[in-house]
Amino acid sequence: MTDMALRIAVVGLAGVGGTHVARFERMEQFELAAVCDIDTDVLERVAADVSAQAYSSAKEMFEKHDLDAVSLCTPPKSHLLLTQLAARGGVHVLCEKPMATTVEQCDAMIEACRKTGVTLMIAHKKRFLPVVARLKELMDGALGPMSYLLHRYPHPGMSQKEWFWAEEDGGGPVLENAVHAADLLRFLMGDVATVSAEGGTFFAPERAPQLDCAVYTVRFASGAIGTVGCGMVSTPKMSHEDLFVAGEHGVAEIGGRFDQADRLIYVLRTDPDDVHEETFPDSDPFGAEFEHFYECVEQGCKPLASGPEGREAVRLCLAVKQSARTGQPMTLRAEA
Repeated sequence: MTDMALRIAVVGLAGVGGTHVARFERMEQFELAAVCDIDTDVLERVAADVSAQAYSSAKEMFEKHDLDAVSLCTPPKSHLLLTQLAARGGVHVLCEKPMATTVEQCDAMIEACRKTGVTLMIAHKKRFLPVVARLKELMDGALGPMSYLLHRYPHPGMSQKEWFWAEEDGGGPVLENAVHAADLLRFLMGDVATVSAEGGTFFAPERAPQLDCAVYTVRFASGAIGTVGCGMVSTPKMSHEDLFVAGEHGVAEIGGRFDQADRLIYVLRTDPDDVHEETFPDSDPFGAEFEHFYECVEQGCKPLASGPEGREAVRLCLAVKQSARTGQPMTLRAEA
């Protein structure tokens, strides 16, 4: 492709879809060409503020509109069909997390895009936080090799959306939201070999048997270990998260407001009294994510958060839920 603005559509305009619309409107790399939502009230409200063509049918949009790319911000169970429609038309796909409801659906999305040669990127925005990029640089360098990770990821709210809790759609907090934690785990430490989880429905009993929270321990393929606490368990005034890692040559911790980590501290074991502190104010993970998507489409390169990466995050979340429900550890792959 030439270095020109991508004609992009956003499907699913409530929630994060509104953020996508607003950002694409302001970025010179994109031309917001179309917006789509089956809820006509939402569609009319968003369409009134943009110059993009409005559609209530994604199928009609793909048939009638000349698009280069699409951003899928719909509930997970719709991602496979929408990806297939896009791929058939040669339209590159940016898909919000979680990638899909099942591993099989993820595989079908990957195959649909592979066959037609379009880019498939999953919107795992935490990979694009500057503090995360800096932590990974330290883990791969001065602090490593890594052996230990603790991640606290307590959501400060409780969703009332029916699709969010449905097993065949959002899959509840452990999949729909805490897939962020699962992906971050893999991004920093690599493939997971085994996982053992405990979970429950403590804060939204009316949603049982869907889990509203879980704590799980993993053995990475590298032999390292890690523990994650996640779920809809916190409150807005306690809206924060943190992640601690320990390696052969040092330790580090990142933290900040929930989904907005911006502080890093680390210490090298050779000089344990010298505490290094770095801050990353005003970070823009959405902007960085969208710029990366543009570059991948233009240059034909593999996204940092590719289809296979999105699939493995889904696989880990589903294994966490199964382990919590059965009381048995789950094997995802062999250790190195």
